[in-house]
Amino acid sequence: MPLPFGLKAPSKGTLIFSSVAGAISGIIYTSNKNAEDARRKLAQRVSFLADRPCDVHEMPRKVVVYISAPPGDGLEKSRNWFREYIKPILVAGAIDYEIKEAKSAGQIENSVIEEIVKRRRETEEASKSVDEKQEQIDNVEIIGHSNNPFTSPQMNQMLKKKAAHPDDFDGILAVGRNAYREVLSGLSKGCDASLAVIAEEEKTPNIVTEESNDNKDEQKNQPEQIEADPMTPIEQLTETENFGMDVQQQEEKEEKHFSMPSKFSPVMYIPHVNIIGWSNIPYRLWMWYFDNQRIEDVGKYVVAAVLNNTRPIEEKDADLGQQEKKYWIGDEEVEELKNNDGPIVIDERIIDKLSTYTSEDLP
Repeated sequence: MPLPFGLKAPSKGTLIFSSVAGAISGIIYTSNKNAEDARRKLAQRVSFLADRPCDVHEMPRKVVVYISAPPGDGLEKSRNWFREYIKPILVAGAIDYEIKEAKSAGQIENSVIEEIVKRRRETEEASKSVDEKQEQIDNVEIIGHSNNPFTSPQMNQMLKKKAAHPDDFDGILAVGRNAYREVLSGLSKGCDASLAVIAEEEKTPNIVTEESNDNKDEQKNQPEQIEADPMTPIEQLTETENFGMDVQQQEEKEEKHFSMPSKFSPVMYIPHVNIIGWSNIPYRLWMWYFDNQRIEDVGKYVVAAVLNNTRPIEEKDADLGQQEKKYWIGDEEVEELKNNDGPIVIDERIIDKLSTYTSEDLP
């Protein structure tokens, strides 16, 4: 039967092309729509925090996000992970955030150690003299608010506190198993670091270098001094005893270095499963279509952090991220990292003081 208006029947090739293009377009549309619906549902769970008016004495919440490159891949994958699955929920909940990237192993740990040492110093200074600390805060100059007669004393105190500690945060989000490991390790080592030594190195780094060079020169000249002024056996024994006492005193001082800040920020592990490898291409395509499932799986951790419901951290919260190791694929360095990746253990001295975020959706 001929078609009306003189139309001709499409060819077989046209039908095949239209069917394939329509199927691909439908898959992309449904995938994007399901992903947007998942993001909207998560945003609705925290949007009431952005809609409510803030009290004049209330400081906005701020979290720090630590990210590192997944094994066998680049740092851009972690950045995309943050933009796709973490940032939309933080923005919906009106949470300020600061991203700290680690381009090499150990940078996150060092950053956490510095932050813990800084807080320990503040705690020690506050315990020494509360009056002196209050006087330092009162002397902080706040442009436009230091002598403002139209603001209340409570408001002035809040602004002074914000000016004195602009980088304070009340939450730590570690994206991926490696970042989570370094955060927990940094918390422990930061409590065990010497405040005096670190403070001296920060103030006079050149002096330390010069002293080390002088020590090298003394070591080179040491044999000549021994030949010129030999010690008797009794003097040698006395020198050995004194050396043993110095070592013991040094060990006692190192044991006394351990102290904790007034409080620890809650620590939250955020999953980061980086699927790579030629053999995993079918699974990558599957997860690309069902991206809404990944948005929900990762989003529930971020929602818990935004809602700020905390609980004490437990031993089961230590060794997280085992599912990530399946996709640690790469060269010999990655394989060595995977083989040497032992269980994550939380220091027993600080586990009672640590906390994490929780919600009904989390296990």
